[in-house]
Amino acid sequence: MIASLLITAKTHGEETDTVNLEIRPSLCILERGEQVCDDQVQISWSAERLFSACLYTRGSQEPMRCWERSRAGSYTSVLEAQDDIHFQLIETVAAQKKVLASAAFEVVADAQKYRRRRRNPWSFF
Repeated sequence: MIASLLITAKTHGEETDTVNLEIRPSLCILERGEQVCDDQVQISWSAERLFSACLYTRGSQEPMRCWERSRAGSYTSVLEAQDDIHFQLIETVAAQKKVLASAAFEVVADAQKYRRRRRNPWSFF
């Protein structure tokens, strides 16, 4: 089951540098018996100034997508995940590669956390 939730991550570097990173959907709730979340996600970012940046999953050496001198970008991918996936938008021009923004695609295995009981615990019916 895919929940339609939007996560926006903002990172402030210098005073005027604001970068927004959005993942849609950002949450996958596995039904009972499901092992893997299989979903198409759209990742987009926007900034106030031009950046040359690449999108990575945390711990990966290879970028998923790169943009040259852009204020915004988007990337669509099909994910197969058992665990949370953390995305990072990293500036590529700077001497030190700086993380501009990060956000996570969450996989929740226990749907009971998000469901309310319909009756009181003391009810027999």
